Amino acid sequence: MLEGKVVAGKSSRIELKIQTSHEYIKANSLNKLYFLSSVLAERGASKSGPINLALLIDASGSMGAEGKLEHAKEAAKMFVNGLKEDLLAVYSFSDFVREIVPAQVVSNKGKINSKIDAIELGGGTALFKALREVRDNLKRAKVTSMANRLIVITDGCPTSDEQLFTSDSEWRRYSENFAIETLEKGISITAIGVGSDYNETILSALGAKSGGEFKHIKDASELKGYLQERLYSLQKIVADNCILHIITTPGSECTVFSHRDVLLEGNDIKVKLGSLEEGTMEVAGEIVVDPKPPGAFRIARGFIEYNDPAGGFIGARTEPFNVVVSATDNMDLIVKGRNATIIERVTTYRMAIDTLQAAKTGNVEEITRRLEELTRRPDLDQKTLKEFKTMLIEAQQTRRIDTKQLLSQTQRIMEGKQKEGEM
Repeated sequence: MLEGKVVAGKSSRIELKIQTSHEYIKANSLNKLYFLSSVLAERGASKSGPINLALLIDASGSMGAEGKLEHAKEAAKMFVNGLKEDLLAVYSFSDFVREIVPAQVVSNKGKINSKIDAIELGGGTALFKALREVRDNLKRAKVTSMANRLIVITDGCPTSDEQLFTSDSEWRRYSENFAIETLEKGISITAIGVGSDYNETILSALGAKSGGEFKHIKDASELKGYLQERLYSLQKIVADNCILHIITTPGSECTVFSHRDVLLEGNDIKVKLGSLEEGTMEVAGEIVVDPKPPGAFRIARGFIEYNDPAGGFIGARTEPFNVVVSATDNMDLIVKGRNATIIERVTTYRMAIDTLQAAKTGNVEEITRRLEELTRRPDLDQKTLKEFKTMLIEAQQTRRIDTKQLLSQTQRIMEGKQKEGEM
């Protein structure tokens, strides 16, 4: 049960709804509940505000294969043509960073696109050197009334960088730390990997922990379509730098099933969601409740903290809400108060997290088992279900897994995003 009011920004409405798997719990027993929090974001009367963007394109030698750089240029120009009064900077990188278009309000699109056309090929891949420089430039151009995004397109692993590691675990830790630092600066990363040679450990961590996205593009010709999707989403941003706070009461312990950056400060769990687009974002988890005597009890309270860039509303938050359950010895009430839909939804999120963990190990048998479980989930959309079934068949027949596609699709589930019309 949820109690609480919502505070709206000047041009948007953020509404938090939390449902639990059980309205009643067994008295004087240890209980575990699932919860599903749904954050509804709606744009008010005003238009979406401008975006502060940096586009970083890999121009290393490998991008010449299969026309990857040319496809990236075409996608970038299409992206530019769709911008409005946004702030944009464009960079390319190989062994070092080249500023192609300095930060400016998009007006002369023809001139910007001609500079993108002139990007030249050659050199190694200094990914983090480039990301750090572009991130710092983006931060200097940062405006509190804008959402801030860094979009990187790459096809390779770092070869001439500020740090070089030999193991995926080292790359994951380094990438996650960089992404968390980036989010703390108010910037999210859209990390796009093209082809089959890039390091998905790096890019998936950059997207997830910065509140952004990771996308696997198997064929470079798909870049244009994906950037078109991202442009549409960016123009639908309602709130930025969003953090879900879940504060448990004594005797309650909460676990969140999320690939995002989750911080525990005392009994306050902070889930860094990044941006909210129009529609709904879901966050799932479980709460373990110590034995309680009969009666009603608050087991957690929380709120959403966010910025409303278009309305110039910084540091907004919803009023605290209370999650309340009732302990009883009446088994009929416990059974009747069970919400099977919530249990199914949260189970899917938990399975997705397990699949992500399996993908990071590269254990084909474990990944195959997790995929088999996911393909039986009744609440997956048909497109995602079809892609998982294709990966499962390939794994069963060849004993190989496309971990890039698996990470990309599984993180898509974990985004918990539903656009208007899908709810």
